[in-house]
Amino acid sequence: MKVPHVESLVYRAESAKDIIYNDPVPLEIDKDKWKGCLENGILTCRMKMHYASVSDVRREIESYLRAWEVNTNLKQGKGSIKFVYQDANLIDLAPQETGCRVVEAGGVISGIGTMTARGQIIRKNYPPPPENFTVSPDVETLLGRYEGYLAGKEPLPAMAYFCLTTVERIYGGQREKREKPRKAAARIIKVDLEVLNTLGELASERGDQTTARKFLRQPSPLTGTERTWVESVIRGLIYRVGEYSGCSDKSTLAQITMADFPSLE
Repeated sequence: MKVPHVESLVYRAESAKDIIYNDPVPLEIDKDKWKGCLENGILTCRMKMHYASVSDVRREIESYLRAWEVNTNLKQGKGSIKFVYQDANLIDLAPQETGCRVVEAGGVISGIGTMTARGQIIRKNYPPPPENFTVSPDVETLLGRYEGYLAGKEPLPAMAYFCLTTVERIYGGQREKREKPRKAAARIIKVDLEVLNTLGELASERGDQTTARKFLRQPSPLTGTERTWVESVIRGLIYRVGEYSGCSDKSTLAQITMADFPSLE
């Protein structure tokens, strides 16, 4: 009778066509249940404990890889890294009389999304995985709207206002007496209220007939500087929601201020 054991999983690290990792140093990962090595574009994850099911191992590892992808793409730009499952190596812990080691390979899952064109970017090191960042359902919600905006599915003001009000909804329920949801969100996730207020003003009071979130008597499209600022703040908010979810000691989170984003002047 076979006793299957998942020995390792293999993933291919991909990036947008214009991002090149130039002979990077291998990156080692050591977790409680597995350890990995990213080298020559291949991530090999070796189990430290017994798993009989490939699907169980994939759930364990791929939530970590998803956080790695999102964290990197928010910080370094979309398409910086994506992990694509390749195969699984299984052994039989109760081999037949021949004593042969049985190895099975899983199927290959291919594909990486289309990325925005830009000049070629050469990087010398693989992006490090995050320490305290998780891709919670709230992060996925915010990220989905942001990526929809990048794909041209909705205007910037509408996307930005949705993300702002979602953050207020998530954390506003924890507010103190007579405290407004936005102020509560700013206090709880440690973002200066000035950042959220400025975002709210730009998302609500800027735009034209095709981009404004609401009717404006005097249309005022976002300037290039304002667009850059709003995009940067949205990425920062998504990242902070992931940090807040993944950090066990919230007091260690640094305060996010206007100085953390491009100047509006």
